[in-house]
Amino acid sequence: MKHGVAASGVVAMVAVLALSGCGGSGSDGAEDTGSGGKAGAGPSSTPSAEMRAVKAPKRFSTDRAITLPESAGEGNVAIAGVQHPLPIALHEGVAYIARPDGLEIASGYVPSDPVLITPQREPLARLDDLGPLVGGNTARRPVVTEHGGRTLALAALVGRVPGSGTTKGHDALELMAADTARGTKAWWVEIPLAEGHYSVEEGQSEVVGRSGRTVVVMGHGQLFGVDLDSRRKVWSAPGDFQEGAVLAGDTVVGLRLDEDGTDRRVVGLDPATGEERWSEPRLAAERLSAAGPRTVVASGYLTDEGDGALLLDAATGDEVRRFPEDSAAGGDCAYDGRSTTVCTEADRVAAYDAATGEERWALPDEAGTRAAPEVTLVREGLVYGTTAENGPVVVDATTGADAETRPGIAPYVSDGYVGIGLAEEDNAVTAYRVAS
Repeated sequence: MKHGVAASGVVAMVAVLALSGCGGSGSDGAEDTGSGGKAGAGPSSTPSAEMRAVKAPKRFSTDRAITLPESAGEGNVAIAGVQHPLPIALHEGVAYIARPDGLEIASGYVPSDPVLITPQREPLARLDDLGPLVGGNTARRPVVTEHGGRTLALAALVGRVPGSGTTKGHDALELMAADTARGTKAWWVEIPLAEGHYSVEEGQSEVVGRSGRTVVVMGHGQLFGVDLDSRRKVWSAPGDFQEGAVLAGDTVVGLRLDEDGTDRRVVGLDPATGEERWSEPRLAAERLSAAGPRTVVASGYLTDEGDGALLLDAATGDEVRRFPEDSAAGGDCAYDGRSTTVCTEADRVAAYDAATGEERWALPDEAGTRAAPEVTLVREGLVYGTTAENGPVVVDATTGADAETRPGIAPYVSDGYVGIGLAEEDNAVTAYRVAS
């Protein structure tokens, strides 16, 4: 029987949990015991005094590094580094890795055999079939959330429902929930999919996030709401959406394709019902990011002035700030979880107040004495990244000052227990323990 390792606890002494193996059987609302695993496998009796969390770590130890399964980087890592977001969520040092054909669980803290949780249907794509090209992995980061007294890792993928007789087969989105304390499939929900828009990648799926008791999921450009209590689909949003919808406050914000499929409009939806709250008609959007707890930043072509970016109130769609055409806000942006939005565009990095959009700092500086890092992660008031000359660095998200010049690694994902980065020797996706 295969075992993985998880961690549980809210104080310095954290118990190490043994994860039982898990196969592909099970049903909505039933524990998946798998083939050979026991659903009742529980925590070990020995707590780990070593394991501790640092909310905003600035240093990572390169000793005792744990190489994660190949699924952690397959189709997302090139020679130059990570080209697409890693499909990894962390919970107390355990990595939950979304795959196009399942969910893999592996400890980032101690060596262990990974556990693979498989879908109910034949997946449209399998990890082994991705090939050498970067960008073909449709798996997206799981979402870890608490519900019903347990912590769940939620992942989504697309499978094929076979036809029978005169009934045609069809694709279906599967939302699977893994119990993080047991390493088993807690339940799953299947949602039939209509034929996807031609511009949507086959197999595209993701868990957008959770609002109240509703989980918002996407498959083949279609948005759905799933009730966590009933484990049933409760709404479908009309239209086709580009990948990358976000939850900001109590609003789902997405990029919906026009009827002719040429432009994408930013729209706000009620997460409980899927009903449209607002739409931004002036912007043919290309990018969308959560900018803060109540704001989003969207960039693209503005009908009255050309390329640009807007900071929008997520609840109403009202414009909070219009950024200059050449600002970093037109690139990829990320909220630091406190008060700052950090955006990168080409070789520039800039930080903005998440509520007002006012610029706080930018790199490179005007004097030319400081370089802009290649940002890997924005989290808990810190910006992690690398510079060509000096390697990994940690920058204060509020001030732009260097917070740590020798962090050990530049993590792409962190939970305060471990950071996930690339090993120098072979670019393998690797977990490093937090040092301080």
